[in-house]
Amino acid sequence: MNLKELLDTTFNCECGRSHKVPIKSLVYAEDALERLPKVLESLVDGRRVLIVADQRTWVIVGERTRQVLEQTGWSVHHIIVPDTNHGSPVCDDTTHDWLNGRLPPIDIALAVGCGVINDLTKWSAFEHDLPYAVIATAATMNGFTAANVAPAIKGVKTIIPAKPPLAVFAVPSIIVNAPFELTAAGLGDTIAKPLSTADWLLNHIFHGEYFCRYCSKIINDLETYYFDRPEDIRSRQPAAIEALFNALLYSGIAMTIVGTSAPASGGEHLLSHTLDMMSGIDGAAHDLHGRQVGLGAIFSAAIYERIFQTEIPICHPFPSDIDSTFWGSLAENVRQQYEQKKPMLKTMCEKLTDGKTWRVFLAAAQDQVRSPHEIKNCLKTAGAAHTFADIGCSHKRLLAAVLHMHEIRRRPTIIDLAWVLGILPGAADEIIDCWLTT
Repeated sequence: MNLKELLDTTFNCECGRSHKVPIKSLVYAEDALERLPKVLESLVDGRRVLIVADQRTWVIVGERTRQVLEQTGWSVHHIIVPDTNHGSPVCDDTTHDWLNGRLPPIDIALAVGCGVINDLTKWSAFEHDLPYAVIATAATMNGFTAANVAPAIKGVKTIIPAKPPLAVFAVPSIIVNAPFELTAAGLGDTIAKPLSTADWLLNHIFHGEYFCRYCSKIINDLETYYFDRPEDIRSRQPAAIEALFNALLYSGIAMTIVGTSAPASGGEHLLSHTLDMMSGIDGAAHDLHGRQVGLGAIFSAAIYERIFQTEIPICHPFPSDIDSTFWGSLAENVRQQYEQKKPMLKTMCEKLTDGKTWRVFLAAAQDQVRSPHEIKNCLKTAGAAHTFADIGCSHKRLLAAVLHMHEIRRRPTIIDLAWVLGILPGAADEIIDCWLTT
């Protein structure tokens, strides 16, 4: 199926489940805004809409969207989510409560923007049982079509369920000409997907987690557009940017179909989440999610490379607790996540003694994972972040994130396996020096 053929469908999958894609419309066209009113009319009965934007996206397309809707008889409210001290809004429980307190009576919510704005709108719409749609302003992340939200709750990065949009709109000239760091962030997020799949397979093989091969392969056909020709991303070739945008949409749809973030978020994402949480503790700035994920992908691939060299796995004692001093006020919330993971780590250790299970995992993961050299070269050639300096981070800070990122999520990843096998913490500094310094 191509992307549009997937929309608003229910189909039986080879995995044995019936999959449903509730997204009804995708409009990627220069006249997307002109087509917006008619599409929205087909989705809801009323004509009251709330536009949620930030200061930049309101200027780029929000005001024009308001005019188009009002000219066609819609009653339009709008909310501009304020910037934080770091210069942009954040998706956390505080901002969510702020937005919820300002919601007017509406029939549909319309997010105008990307990660934070999309997630905040989706979150509030879900809690109020409202439909929502999104006008994307950059090819920067896969959350547009995902049935989840990734906020910080009590300071801890969390994945919570929601509903995907009924429609996604994008104007190609806006997507192509978006600030390049946003597009580069989209590449960093997308390039990590084979690693996410390998981590998904890890949990399938060691812990019996549900796995869908169709969803794991859903963006593979588009990979050559950005992986084999990263220079086309750098030069903003429309076909390459559209392929990247579609890959992000496919990735979100895969998460929606499966009902979890497993197809698109593994150990590589933990680096970005940990850096964000560290910023919440000490107030230091952090970079865009996808740019940080790109570094996480290089690091995770380097871990996989070492694991692939392990013929006979030997289980080492894994950390019995989190580093409460490091996490400070977040320690108890982080500990709750880690405590839920410890029984799974024990199971992993027990199954490591089974040579057959180990060989099955190695074969499955090797079929998915690219080398750290390939990933780094793609990001570098595309002009995306590939060193800690690129994301405004010091070696010391990155090392601290690497050594604590296994603590923040209850679902095991390749980072946990590296601790179990004794690769971490010892290899962390060497990997950073080799792959993330220059």
